[in-house]
Amino acid sequence: MYTSTALTLLCGKFWLLTFSLAAGTSCYVCDSTTDGRCSDEYTGVSGHEVDCSLNSIDNGACTKEKATVKGIGSPITYVERTCGGSYVANCAQSDRLKINLLGIKTETWTCTCDGNLCNGGSQLTYSAALVFAVIMKFLF
Repeated sequence: MYTSTALTLLCGKFWLLTFSLAAGTSCYVCDSTTDGRCSDEYTGVSGHEVDCSLNSIDNGACTKEKATVKGIGSPITYVERTCGGSYVANCAQSDRLKINLLGIKTETWTCTCDGNLCNGGSQLTYSAALVFAVIMKFLF
């Protein structure tokens, strides 16, 4: 009985720690026109980490915007990651806008999220939580 209670408390502390680490106001800030590492397939470059409380757009959210322009020739894709912009939170809500003007087609996706470095792609914190949950499932 004691072991089960201690394990439950340990699991609870782990989950609290995991999600508190992911609730900051640091975001990746970059754009693909000036830095090719800021592409859609992003690995999270530490040099792009910015404390959003140091600028006027800090509302606890991060944004990722991707635009693809198709005209004559190959499509051009642009990606920008910034601080701020939260409207309902979570990258589960995303906006997609299509514009066709004079034969030039533009498609833009905007995604906002709340949490530390949430605009960079896969999060190590969530992956660690998932691995921990799978291990616990097989142990008990």
